[in-house]
Amino acid sequence: MGVNDADIVLGIEVIDFAGVRSQRQGAKRISITANDLFSKSNYGDYLKFAEVDMAIEADGEATLPALVEAVKRLVTDDRKRFFQDRGGKLAAAHNAAFELYKQQAAIGWNDSPISTARVTAELWPLIKNEDWSLVADLSFFQDWPLKLWNFDKHYQFIGGPGGYGIGYGAPAAVGAAIANKKHGRISINIQQDGDLMMGPGSLWTAANHHVPLLTIMHNNQGFHNEFMEAQRLALRRGRDGTRAAIGNRLISPIIDYAKMAESMGMYGEGPISDPKDLGPALKRAMDVVKRGEPAMVDVRTQPR
Repeated sequence: MGVNDADIVLGIEVIDFAGVRSQRQGAKRISITANDLFSKSNYGDYLKFAEVDMAIEADGEATLPALVEAVKRLVTDDRKRFFQDRGGKLAAAHNAAFELYKQQAAIGWNDSPISTARVTAELWPLIKNEDWSLVADLSFFQDWPLKLWNFDKHYQFIGGPGGYGIGYGAPAAVGAAIANKKHGRISINIQQDGDLMMGPGSLWTAANHHVPLLTIMHNNQGFHNEFMEAQRLALRRGRDGTRAAIGNRLISPIIDYAKMAESMGMYGEGPISDPKDLGPALKRAMDVVKRGEPAMVDVRTQPR
């Protein structure tokens, strides 16, 4: 139930629309986006070509109110009953999916290194009653916050880089946290370890500007996506998969991110590798952030 069963899939300002399609026979795809206005040549599409039935070159935000009103005018009583029935099915499917996420999050709950699901679950009680914003790229964190947290405000998630750019995370998080500061808002960054190594000076910026930013290190000791890809290719080609670690593992020497944070003038704690120590460590760091200062907890995590 959902996109796979849709008669029409409407993409509004979707950057990569190629892979979003219904499995229903005869289903149509429509795009409303200003991205099509950016073309500078005959072949100006970016990413994989998105074949749609109707491409509308327009600003999505400006178009949506008029589109909503047009749809409302076409809704009859019969359609309302149909929508209510379909809405009930969608709600049931949604609830079932999120119940499954909770069950999946419990897998490896007491493991060390710590599971990414547990990191997410331990964070939620500390922020759920605060005015918070997640300023992290979740590409390599299994999207666990989106599965376990309640997002009900537009500013609670800023998205990602759009192109898996390594080095985006920490600077983007600090920039967003500076913007959030004037609203008295706490910012949360789940920070990839290899990504931080591209721009560790951003920690100094957070300390210098007294930014209430909680950084949790997703410390899997390497560029794990690249590590897995190198392993996969090596094994497929009959080569030594153990050499995939060269240039991809951050283990010799092991990096102490808590000391790195302290050297930049901010609170640092860790590395935390025992799950039972995680909650108290996050609580101590959150207390620092509530006082208007940045803090980091270095967590030794599972690869994903």
